[in-house]
Amino acid sequence: MTVFPDTRRSALVTGATGFIGSVVTAHMAASGFTVRAGTRRSPSSAVSPEGIVPTPCDLDDLAQTRGAVADVELVVHAAYGDEVAMVAQCRTLLQAMTEASVSALIYFSSIAVYGDRTGVIEEAMPAVGSLGAYARAKIECEALVSAWARDPAHPQRRALILRPGIVYGTGSRFWTDKLAERIAAGAWGNFGRAADGPAPLVHVDDIGALIAEAGHALLAGEAIGWPALAILNVVGPDTPAWNDYFAALAQRIGAPKLPSLGGMRLGLRLFLAVAAKIGRRFGLSGSKRAALAPTRAEMAIFARDAVYSTQAAESLGLAARIGLDEGLARTVFPPAQAKP
Repeated sequence: MTVFPDTRRSALVTGATGFIGSVVTAHMAASGFTVRAGTRRSPSSAVSPEGIVPTPCDLDDLAQTRGAVADVELVVHAAYGDEVAMVAQCRTLLQAMTEASVSALIYFSSIAVYGDRTGVIEEAMPAVGSLGAYARAKIECEALVSAWARDPAHPQRRALILRPGIVYGTGSRFWTDKLAERIAAGAWGNFGRAADGPAPLVHVDDIGALIAEAGHALLAGEAIGWPALAILNVVGPDTPAWNDYFAALAQRIGAPKLPSLGGMRLGLRLFLAVAAKIGRRFGLSGSKRAALAPTRAEMAIFARDAVYSTQAAESLGLAARIGLDEGLARTVFPPAQAKP
């Protein structure tokens, strides 16, 4: 466990108003950082909590990025944007950090970089199978961060690349809110063997706490034996089957028990979902429930037998601790899905 210093350290969090970035910002401020909450849009005029300073940080604008990183000790790059712009934005951020002599960076990557790999997955393993634009961009950004951290001209630099699993919790648009909507609409079910793969869940509060601890460790650097570059999977202590996660989520929002929708029933749902989604895209009336059914790409995720090793993170004292029951108890759902 990291011991937080008595004096405040300084950090910039990019994407600080997003789902993950906002939680990271709050945890870092609570742990002794003065945090510049970087955002593409103009900062709100509302009074910010103690230790948080809203800061313009458009990563497509080098001058603005230079201003955001000036005089900070650490950058947490949590911004989530268009895959096409992701790599250029990472280069811009690293250039601004180099010019400002900022020597510590935490970069949010993704388990998507492993592609279709199955079995027990460790950080040194390369991707297998097909990769989408998002995964390819993350891999390229990881390479940029690794080169920056390992530059022999700057031995003081420290970087942490995080590959979190499925991040859920209050405000998770897809893995919590959207799933709850689909369950409440009757579009979801127990998909049998097609969704018995392990769900690599990690609660967003665990992410926030781990980043705060890692930030202090990076700044301590060589004094505590922290490596110049660490690449870590981050998954919570519970990895239930996807079907079990769906059932727990349904119970949490007060929905009826999920029906069995495996085999031919699932195949029919997938077929009808494609037609319904296309129709709604063109403004045609159609079944909302059919459109909310799972896609084939989602079913591929739910079936994948992949377990992400967290031994490297645990060896550095960065273990996620929030189990599924506690994580769902902490989660606040939109009114339409919340339990009465």
